[in-house]
Amino acid sequence: MTPAEIERAAKALVAARKGSAIPSLPEDAIPQTEADSYRIQDAVIAELGEKIGGWKVGISPLGGHVAAPIFASAIFSSPANLPARGFKIIGIECEIGFRFNKALPPRAESYTRHEVLAAASLHPTIEVVDSRYQDFRALDRLVVLADNVSNGALVYGAAAKDWDGIDLAHPSIDVTADGKPFADCTGLRAGTPIELVLAAVAHVNGRGGIAAGTVITTGTHTGMVFTEPGVTIAADFGRLGRVEVSFPR
Repeated sequence: MTPAEIERAAKALVAARKGSAIPSLPEDAIPQTEADSYRIQDAVIAELGEKIGGWKVGISPLGGHVAAPIFASAIFSSPANLPARGFKIIGIECEIGFRFNKALPPRAESYTRHEVLAAASLHPTIEVVDSRYQDFRALDRLVVLADNVSNGALVYGAAAKDWDGIDLAHPSIDVTADGKPFADCTGLRAGTPIELVLAAVAHVNGRGGIAAGTVITTGTHTGMVFTEPGVTIAADFGRLGRVEVSFPR
């Protein structure tokens, strides 16, 4: 994509963030590669004057991994109150996240598993899914990647202790909406949290590195379940802790 095409895509997404959802990106500004989508992500951040506070990571259908920034202004500690009017849709995904207590600046060599885990604490999280598109599930994955893979917000609970030995790919999670059963824990669908956080660190190493306080979330264990304004969602991860978010009207 040319710089002008990147700018058109970014401006369309910025306008959608401030106003109504759009059907898709302009026909002359559709990303053709993952690199195009990343350039659009960066252009949106610059246009909005936002800072990166976290990352979400997943498996690419082409092999390898994809990543998307989470704005610092959209990351909250639990319990969080996020007014429903701030979202176009409210999707819920319960995930394991890692919060980095020390920076991992960019460097030539890859960070090792030991270095990554030594720098981070593990947290239960709820990702709030939102979209700047009218129906993101009907769009090409690169168009969705350009929109930060439909991230709306991220809420993280207290750091887990003594999590060694727990099956992080299949944790026990009890999810409720206003105290009633809300979502089934189906297990992580692609990759393990450790694999995914290592992949995210490698990706971010080429995009400025990781600042202290950065949170990386590693994919849903519950699928995506939609909720409504006025509801409180709580996810109890057992030994890994608890996280809660409310969406007041």
